[in-house]
Amino acid sequence: MKLSWGRLPLLAAAAAASALLSACSEEPDPAESLGPAAEQLADALQQGDLEGVPLASGDLQSLNTAADRLHDSLDELSVQVEVQETELDVPPEESPRAPSAVVTYLHAWDLEALGVEDEEWDYVTEAALTYHEESETWYLDGEYDLFLPEYQGHEEIGVSTAAADRGRIMDGEGRAMVYNRDVVILGVDKTQFGADEDDELEASARQLADAVGIDAASYAEQVEAYGDEAFVEAITVRREGGHVTVDDVEDIPGVHWQESQMSLADSPDFAPLLLGRVGPVTAEHLEEDPTLQVGQTVGTSGLQAVHEQTLRGTPGVRIYRGEETLFSTEPEAGGDVSTSLLPRLQNLAQDIAADQDTTAGIVAVRPSDGGILASASHSPDESAVEAATQSAYAPGSTFKMVSSLAMLRDGLSADSTISCPTSVTVHGQEFRNVAGYDETGSITFAEAVAHSCNTVFAASHDEVSSADLRQAAMDLGINNDVGIGLPAIKGTVPEDAELNEHAANLFGQGTVQTSALGMAAVAASIADARTVHPWLVEGSGEPDDDAGPGLTEEEGAQMQALMAGTVSYGTLDFLDPIPGARVYAKTGTAESGEDLPHTWVIGFQGDLAVAIFLEEGEWGSTDNGPLLREFLVGAQDILDD
Repeated sequence: MKLSWGRLPLLAAAAAASALLSACSEEPDPAESLGPAAEQLADALQQGDLEGVPLASGDLQSLNTAADRLHDSLDELSVQVEVQETELDVPPEESPRAPSAVVTYLHAWDLEALGVEDEEWDYVTEAALTYHEESETWYLDGEYDLFLPEYQGHEEIGVSTAAADRGRIMDGEGRAMVYNRDVVILGVDKTQFGADEDDELEASARQLADAVGIDAASYAEQVEAYGDEAFVEAITVRREGGHVTVDDVEDIPGVHWQESQMSLADSPDFAPLLLGRVGPVTAEHLEEDPTLQVGQTVGTSGLQAVHEQTLRGTPGVRIYRGEETLFSTEPEAGGDVSTSLLPRLQNLAQDIAADQDTTAGIVAVRPSDGGILASASHSPDESAVEAATQSAYAPGSTFKMVSSLAMLRDGLSADSTISCPTSVTVHGQEFRNVAGYDETGSITFAEAVAHSCNTVFAASHDEVSSADLRQAAMDLGINNDVGIGLPAIKGTVPEDAELNEHAANLFGQGTVQTSALGMAAVAASIADARTVHPWLVEGSGEPDDDAGPGLTEEEGAQMQALMAGTVSYGTLDFLDPIPGARVYAKTGTAESGEDLPHTWVIGFQGDLAVAIFLEEGEWGSTDNGPLLREFLVGAQDILDD
């Protein structure tokens, strides 16, 4: 009689190990004990250890050695073994044959450790069991192919991976800015030197280091520390346009080069802090992400690091036995990351920022959709921190646009007549206008903004609370909870500032701080008469439902009226006319605690808003104003093409 059934229930966790493959009953019934026996054998196969399994044939030590060899070959992978089918053969009572069974097992190896998700290598094996009635025990025919079909116990099973093509970083017009380009890996091949040629090896290492511009002593030490048959990489350079070529180093003894590809922009100088870099996987990377493999590249900064999971793709996997392929998958290219950057506008911003003798940040936003069209930072000390998007400073009078919104909500309008006194004292602290300011007395609110009267704003500390000021900032896009697709800060506006500290905040001093990104959001929000949340990566820039009421169309129109006078008759009236649509702007100068203040300008023209920051300057009008004109005029040539 033959019986067959599918997967049997697992044994209760409390089953004693000594009862492995055995069961007791008053009347021995092989059918009742087969299920538990099959499940316990599944566990033994999964662990790769048949210790305690009653064997009808086969050598336990040899079987376990074979299992160890298989598991060691696949040491990164975990396996799940389950009973797939059980077929029982119970002979007639008069037959001298003992009951027997064939159990089919499904082995599923998880490939996630290799970076391949939702994919398994699976196969089935069969186990032959014989029942001993007196001991009520199922005995196993021990064969190597219990662990792997056609396994003979001595083969090494190999695993190799093939890296996937890295995804591209796209610009705002759907063209690739960053993609795999041909590179050359330059280094020293230690096999080219004999055991007694240490001096020659060190000399070559130092000569190569000098040629490629890296520290010679450090590289020589690195070469010495590697094994005798190592190729020790010095630098990876572009195949075309790199600062070093093969021709420059090919005459150095022992130098070797390898052709490869790497995800790169057109130029090493193009938005390096935004786009980021890729580099070889290190021990630290492996510790953080075990799915990475030595020899792969990984994003180390900027968009390359933040969007690593999208860009990396899925490696191809081959599991083999000798020349035989047991399992394989093809690599799947990484996904693209779409950005809003316009490369020509980015280059314009970079050129302007790079011409400054101080830390500078420029951010340009398209108000109609919030896309960041350019974000450029420059630092004389080559800081790795983005001044434009990751550093916040006192914004000076540009922040008066935030305060103006709060004051409009309190009942003022652009045409309201107000007093601009020479000084205002709040909680013992005297606030004055800048030296030489002569627009005091009764003026309109629009004139106070255009000429930048500090005392008007300081005097409003009783009518406009710090909570009102913070809400106005949020409604003008200074909201750190809304991301751009890259770590960034837009600003900090405390809602609990009081008295003289709050008065100082109202004209951009005190404790309020913003980034060029934050002030570009302000300019863009006013330009489009709604709250604009800038974004760099498509899909970011979406606010939470509780982000606040936002800027209304009516408020936006009032704010535009306030910004109109800066260029017409205010602090930027000296600028040469800027062709095209009307330009709206606001300048700012902020004490920094250093000899020179921070200087600012924000503005917009048509569907382009911009903020320009200099860490050290004299005045926002004289230092930043001309840069605003240069950027807007240059942008017209680019955007009109």
